[in-house]
Amino acid sequence: MASTGRTQVIRALTVLALTGAAVAVPAVSAEAVPAPSTCEQTRTAFTANGDAAEKVAEQLNDAKIAKAKAQKQVAAATTKARATSADYAEAAHDFKQIVSGELKSAPAGQLAVFFTSRSPKDFADQMALMDYVAGRKGQQIDQLAGIRSTALKAQADVQATLAERTKIEETMTAKAADLHKRAATLTGLLQNLCADDQPGVQAARASRDMPRVDVGPASSAAQKAVQTAVGKIGDPYVWAAAGPNSFDCSGLTSYAWAAAGVSLPHSSSQQYNYGTHVSRSEVRAGDLVFFYSPIHHVGIAINNSQMVNAPTFGVPVSIASIDAMPYVGATRLG
Repeated sequence: MASTGRTQVIRALTVLALTGAAVAVPAVSAEAVPAPSTCEQTRTAFTANGDAAEKVAEQLNDAKIAKAKAQKQVAAATTKARATSADYAEAAHDFKQIVSGELKSAPAGQLAVFFTSRSPKDFADQMALMDYVAGRKGQQIDQLAGIRSTALKAQADVQATLAERTKIEETMTAKAADLHKRAATLTGLLQNLCADDQPGVQAARASRDMPRVDVGPASSAAQKAVQTAVGKIGDPYVWAAAGPNSFDCSGLTSYAWAAAGVSLPHSSSQQYNYGTHVSRSEVRAGDLVFFYSPIHHVGIAINNSQMVNAPTFGVPVSIASIDAMPYVGATRLG
């Protein structure tokens, strides 16, 4: 397994170094990005740009989830509004029919009832019945009118939410366009890096040199998720990708846990709200581990010290130390 994983990494890095195909953007000349004076400065610039781009990519994932949720809310509210409007219209029609019938049988209203009544008590009884029927129907209409008003308001509120979410997604789509510009910048920086400073090479070296520890104690579902993630070592990092052949960070974790029967949103910040939070010392295989504040990176633990993750632009899925990035917390799904 380890040898196969390293072979996948080396193959992916070779393709990346020769063609830049893993980033799925046109290659740019080295002159497009002024080369800093040292490889270290170039690597620092590459890391900063990659981190900024990943934040935007994860925000775009969040916006897509929010819009989909709002769309479902609008559909449910619209169905409810239509149903209550139909009930209201039917009740109003029935009431009109009753009133119309009463007017036909008693064209002079109360006076006609008075002259056709057999006794004062009969008159009183008929008037009371008419008032009762009208009152009950009036109450029914008022109640349905209130329900209809509430439903229509709910629909309007949710439509406003949808409009807001759509605006957010439009803003994020504009930022997604910025991702393409960042891709060109990152590609140029990647080409300017010294060979030993290539992030992909460093990831391969880390995966090769890091002591391999057996997968720690875990449930069968967690073991399945870990095995699925490990099987993707060497696959390229692509923004907003969730498999089966390319991934971003939350795309990898959602893909791995889907194989174990657990559905997760394609968002690192939202995944943090799933499962049970555990301390750093309690982290075990299958746990999701989160990084940066605000959260915009996630990996899946192999054991208490190592994880599989889709690191960043230009770096394929690989094994890394959990403590290599600013750790925020961990959750256990099963």
